[in-house]
Amino acid sequence: MRVADLLTEHSLQLRLETPSGPKRLGQEIARCAPTEHLDPTPFLDANVLLLTSGIGMNFTEQSIWDGYVERLTRVPVAALAFAVGTAHTTLPKGLVTACTSHDLPLLEVPTTVPLLKIDQHVENMLQAEHIARLDLGWSLADECARLASQGAEVSTLLAAIYAALKSPIAVYDAFGSLIAQYPEAVTWRTGANYAEQLDVLTVPLPMGLSNPCQLAVRLYGLSSEYEALLAPVTSILALQLNRSVAVDASSHQDMLRFVNRCVGWSESTRSDVANAFHELGLSRRAETTLLVADISGDHAAAAWKLRVALHDRFHDVRIAELDNQLIALVQFPREAFAEAMDGLLAVHPELPLVLRGPTHTIDELRIALVHALDLVHHVKRPVLAPVLGLSAVVAAAAGRGARESAERFLAPSSSTTSSAPPSCSPRCARGCATTPSPRAPARNSSSTATR
Repeated sequence: MRVADLLTEHSLQLRLETPSGPKRLGQEIARCAPTEHLDPTPFLDANVLLLTSGIGMNFTEQSIWDGYVERLTRVPVAALAFAVGTAHTTLPKGLVTACTSHDLPLLEVPTTVPLLKIDQHVENMLQAEHIARLDLGWSLADECARLASQGAEVSTLLAAIYAALKSPIAVYDAFGSLIAQYPEAVTWRTGANYAEQLDVLTVPLPMGLSNPCQLAVRLYGLSSEYEALLAPVTSILALQLNRSVAVDASSHQDMLRFVNRCVGWSESTRSDVANAFHELGLSRRAETTLLVADISGDHAAAAWKLRVALHDRFHDVRIAELDNQLIALVQFPREAFAEAMDGLLAVHPELPLVLRGPTHTIDELRIALVHALDLVHHVKRPVLAPVLGLSAVVAAAAGRGARESAERFLAPSSSTTSSAPPSCSPRCARGCATTPSPRAPARNSSSTATR
């Protein structure tokens, strides 16, 4: 309901008495406020339509009219509807001058139209708009529920919400990190002060958590309108976010068992690892991609975003958190494999993350996991793991005593090879830092054998 809508309603017979432009006439009306106070501002909300007959305003000084209108514009009110015939036979010239000076739309109400009729008309229109928003909100929730039932991810739901609201939308986790957004080109503030953004409405998602995720929407109108539209669909978003965690939680113990058997070279046979992989419900015929991320300290804020990114890009996802590390096995990318890999590497530019894939056999996956668990302690940003790591080879090939001796023996060599050659790419540098060239260990081993 806008000021211009009142002028197009013929039954009200309102006449605009100020040269107000399209912007002022396009101002939305929150409600009506009938009052005869000389200073009603303490009782007014923003964007109300002020209705008055001017009773008690029997003054002619221009300064008084200017002060009256100036106080109204500070609220601000959407427009002033002044009824003639009761206290004033015509509009006071001082009021017209003051409204023109302060760019406040002044509407003349004829004697044949009571102010109550205007009040009722505005309330009826606002009520109809509110019901229409609720219907649209439930239709949007129904559409998102349909998409979610078909396996759509959070980013797809945000696109559907954006199509209805025509406003950029994003989801934050409890730490102020951006989990997902639509459109991707919009810039959002992150961190502890993300909620302080101007013209942004934040709505907590009903996830059953003490610190739930937040839905953020750029405001292009009244916040109450967006709240009515978003109320039903927030539940669908919350369920979808919880679903990804529930799916992850259902396989958490199986993932821990698989990881423990992979790293337990002395205790677990290949058959033990294969059985643990089978219990995950993943296909042994499909390629398996491995991801290990450090989510300790400040990096914990990226856990939600990483989970959502994994589910967005792969059909089968298994996740576990162990010792401040997020470990994931994924299969069947939803898009081209290269694009899925690039998307995961771009989740957080400063997150220690190791991505290895694809692996084709249980043995390859086992040795890749052991290497990734070690490599993640030596990186400071997302990297692609090399095909083979020396630490994993040592762990796989030796018994416990031999491994400990080899680790002490190779410690000086690891420190001297911590920096990659200048010609290496950033991704390759991570592999070189933990996988010395095959020549150096061969010479050291030979000299040791000679001695």
